[in-house]
Amino acid sequence: MSTMKLWRYEGKNVRITTDCGHEFVGMAYDYTSALDNPNNIASISIGDVELFEDEIVSIEEALK
Repeated sequence: MSTMKLWRYEGKNVRITTDCGHEFVGMAYDYTSALDNPNNIASISIGDVELFEDEIVSIEEALK
């Protein structure tokens, strides 16, 4: 699996699409590295949802 470099999106308005087709738009925050997550997968939060790197199909900066 390639690294998505989620830390680059922390503090930015983003659009995230997951592998099950859900789309989240908003401010990304609370990046957690794979080393700091119990399941060894990096994650980032948007709204009240924590999304793990292995379930994210795409992440991009979104217009405000």
